[in-house]
Amino acid sequence: MNTRRQKLRRALLALFFLALPITLNYYSPYLMLSGTAEGVATFSLVFWLGVFGSALILGRSFCGWACPFNGLQQLWESVGTRSLKRVVLLPALKYVFWALWVASLGGALASAGVWTRFDPLYMTEYGVSLTEAGNLITYFMLVALTLVPALLGKRGFCRYLCPFGVWGIAGEEVGHALRIPRLMLRAVPGRCNACGRCTRACPMQLPVTEMVQAGAMRTTECFMCETCVDVCPRNAIEVGFGRAE
Repeated sequence: MNTRRQKLRRALLALFFLALPITLNYYSPYLMLSGTAEGVATFSLVFWLGVFGSALILGRSFCGWACPFNGLQQLWESVGTRSLKRVVLLPALKYVFWALWVASLGGALASAGVWTRFDPLYMTEYGVSLTEAGNLITYFMLVALTLVPALLGKRGFCRYLCPFGVWGIAGEEVGHALRIPRLMLRAVPGRCNACGRCTRACPMQLPVTEMVQAGAMRTTECFMCETCVDVCPRNAIEVGFGRAE
């Protein structure tokens, strides 16, 4: 196993979560919408559009390597976890939340007409997010919202509620449709002996062994953590740039 890569990834996720009291506003959908309604392009607007743009080439790597909410779930699951309970239709919620977010952004932009200036510190005095009681409440609400789905099992927030990850999913889908070469996983079925290590190690609990044997690694739920690559003893999964079939 390539423990060095996974140790680095896990350390980065933990760091991004621990920095959330400082960086919370830079991810904020509310500030994105509020700023847009006033004709102000906020940092969060540029950031989430950047996540969408990066996914054209890097897939959902932001989710797997830099998302603070993934970092929170990772820390929580280091204490204890359970297999994710599958609930019909619940995975659609994150798409509904994202669609409402995007629709609200469109409405705010229609009201303002155009962005007239860029203010990366919009409503963020001194560049630190948690400076008032209201922001502290928002922080703990987000922490709770991320952890409550853990009652349904591992990475419940990612699988069922997270609208942030849909920016990456949307970017990856557009990149796939345009056949833009991107970072991707490739299976070498002939090397697979169905040991199941990849499936057991996958943070998103995807049926990786079945995907390898079918030679079909593309799925919107994969956030490119590359754990499956690192645990495979026979190098049956590779990572590189290319076009998915």
